[in-house]
Amino acid sequence: MTAKQPLDLDLELFELKFPGKLIGKAVIDANARMIGVIRNVRVQIPSSTISLIIKGLDTEFTIKSENIQAIGNVIQLNVNIKHSEPIEINDIIRLRNEIKEEIDHFFQVLQSR
Repeated sequence: MTAKQPLDLDLELFELKFPGKLIGKAVIDANARMIGVIRNVRVQIPSSTISLIIKGLDTEFTIKSENIQAIGNVIQLNVNIKHSEPIEINDIIRLRNEIKEEIDHFFQVLQSR
């Protein structure tokens, strides 16, 4: 008999309704700069680490859940994000459309299997 390998999962979660409670919402950093939108949620097991994947202009980065100040109409962070350029409302619309297309494509691939 071989010893069991420890469970180590890195999951990325999407909401079925888009935009959802998190996915697609605008993100504002501690300097009140709009920096991107939530692309998806990452859960790591067994560490139980929860992070948000943020899609910005020509960038994508991870924010740990402890860096979230508030969740409302937008996601407010309690940290400054220097490596992401500020975005405008028209950028949010474009980024949301890109995320929706990614999700739609992902589910089309799943259904074709």
